[in-house]
Amino acid sequence: MKYLCKKCGNLYDANDKIIKCKCGGALWLDFTGKLKKSDIKQNDFTMWRYAKAYPVKRENVKISFGEGLTPLSSINYKGHKILVKQDNLMPTGSFKDRGVVMVTNYLNNLGVTKFAEDSSGNGGSSFAGYCALGGIDCKIFIPAGTSQGKIAQMKVYGADLIEVEGTRADVANEAMKNIGGSVYVGHNWHPLFVHGVKSLAYELWEQNEFKEPDNIVCVAGNGSIVTGIYIGFKELLNIGEIDKMPKIYAIQTDNCNTLYREFVGDTINFKPLPTIAEGISIYRPTKLKEVVDLVRETNGKFISVTEDEIKNELLKVGKKGFYIEPTSATGFAGLSKLINDNVINKKEQTAIIISGNGLKATDKILNLL
Repeated sequence: MKYLCKKCGNLYDANDKIIKCKCGGALWLDFTGKLKKSDIKQNDFTMWRYAKAYPVKRENVKISFGEGLTPLSSINYKGHKILVKQDNLMPTGSFKDRGVVMVTNYLNNLGVTKFAEDSSGNGGSSFAGYCALGGIDCKIFIPAGTSQGKIAQMKVYGADLIEVEGTRADVANEAMKNIGGSVYVGHNWHPLFVHGVKSLAYELWEQNEFKEPDNIVCVAGNGSIVTGIYIGFKELLNIGEIDKMPKIYAIQTDNCNTLYREFVGDTINFKPLPTIAEGISIYRPTKLKEVVDLVRETNGKFISVTEDEIKNELLKVGKKGFYIEPTSATGFAGLSKLINDNVINKKEQTAIIISGNGLKATDKILNLL
């Protein structure tokens, strides 16, 4: 396998030591999955039923909770029939498990036994859980003020937690400087991560009777859901299993919306504010221009919403039976805007991704109540 920098064109042999390009750019895996409907492993009821599309072979997956195949529900939302992909029901409670299981098994197969990760919560919880299952030493750097539910989860898994004051970027920098004898696995940087997240696209395709939705709504911080969905559906389009790319609508909060600002041509030099959507509070995304370009290519767009809109949607969605964290409610706030502004219509099929479980943010949800 090769790692490719789209910023300068450098190509590297994949290994456990490289996490980003010498020029500072993010690295992408030079790999394209090729899976047809007939390649699905019908007796494997996990995301690994699409193993032919992945860079890690099924027989090399030694650390797994049986992740994937989360429910695809249907609800009436403002008169629209909306498909709801419930990744809040993944093993550690968020979509991050999809990418983490790919990275963890890849590095484990290389003999790596010590991980260092930076996270706003869900990525750290996921790495801590998979490391616990695989007997891997795990050090997690998190922002001070991270939700208590996520902190408790990481501690129960046995991870070594280091709280860092400052921005999300400060947390990442601290992790890269103080890994000791560990290998840095930062999910916002690792090239294999999005190739686990792309399983979302394959599941949506199969669960939707092997059809692509017209629209997909998801939250965006660093943009791994956007990127994973794009890669997965692009692979299906290239091999002829679908007819068109879904439009991707990526939602951010006004308090930290660098991707949105880049999309609309506004300055990205601003002061981010605290937000209840902590999972997408990323001031400097590692693949800023690339993620914006992917959304543009699908004829989708970025939407920015207020903190009050997020709070309101959190409670509205709860009354429909979904207990989600505020970060996920950001997606529904964006969906509400898309419907109100007639960007999407009832004739189109729209799916939304729930990224994380409300149990992770119980303290913050109680404060809202």
